Amino acid sequence: MGNIHAQAKSDAPPHDPFMAAPELDLSANDKPAREERPVSNNPGSFEELPRKTKEVIATPFEGCKFTWNKLITERFTASHTINMSAFKPANYKFGATYVGANKIGPNEQYPILISEYGAGMIQFQGIHSFTKEVQAKAVIHATDKTFSMYQGDIGYKGEDFSMQLTGVNASIINPQGIWVAHYMQRLTKSLSLGGELMFQHGMGARNAALTLGGRYKDKNSEFVVKAGEQGTHLCYYHKGNEQVACGVEFEYVKQIGESVTTFGYSVDLPKGLSQFKGSIDSDWSVTGVLEKRFEALPFCFTLSGLLNHKKNQAKFGIGFTIG
Repeated sequence: MGNIHAQAKSDAPPHDPFMAAPELDLSANDKPAREERPVSNNPGSFEELPRKTKEVIATPFEGCKFTWNKLITERFTASHTINMSAFKPANYKFGATYVGANKIGPNEQYPILISEYGAGMIQFQGIHSFTKEVQAKAVIHATDKTFSMYQGDIGYKGEDFSMQLTGVNASIINPQGIWVAHYMQRLTKSLSLGGELMFQHGMGARNAALTLGGRYKDKNSEFVVKAGEQGTHLCYYHKGNEQVACGVEFEYVKQIGESVTTFGYSVDLPKGLSQFKGSIDSDWSVTGVLEKRFEALPFCFTLSGLLNHKKNQAKFGIGFTIG
């Protein structure tokens, strides 16, 4: 939903860590006693078209980050996060996650309620599937004094299509905010096409933008294109084998007249319980993130580094996660 958040208020966080619902690890005893459902022909949502390519591109962080995840009950989890950096004030965040008992699929249970408080801001997300086809989400970001961003959307997944309506800082009574409608249609086994229509109303101005896109995929690769009045977004993803994957992303933003091309790759080492992601872009930034897990302990160690040769800048990060 990059196009949406780019239009939201400037004080809204640039990255929302809650947008992806947590994947549940259900034991064999918890799985429904029925035959496995056939592979879905649903093409997914329009906003998630570049997801596979973005997953193999390294996302760096700076400073020291410590996270402790604690399972309180079968459905309730709490987390404590401490961030320390030489360039930003240290902060502490407390998070809580609740997963309901309504099973939609083998790894899907709803409702999901996620909240986090810290650094003077509270963030909340609620996700619920009323049926296998209809899902709703609500996201709220608030500071100590006011709401900085609120968002709600409702989506429907058909057999071979999906549609979604999203409102960001929107009001029906007093016309304002951003409304976005998505539609995605699967035409063949390999080809899916769709579009996005965004309408913004506020600050004495009205404007609309149309973006069209599609995805072509085969067994090990996929190509994605999105083009419209706001710019162009191209992605290519290729899976070499079960351990290695790579991707290339080109993004042009018309409003600022700049473009960036990024190449990224991901390497999984199952025997070493490790994963490495690396990337390099046209701005001469080289990024690497190494994640190491330990078999005998619920512990994860992360190293992050970014070096920009053009600007002669470097950023490094180290992370520890328990649970």
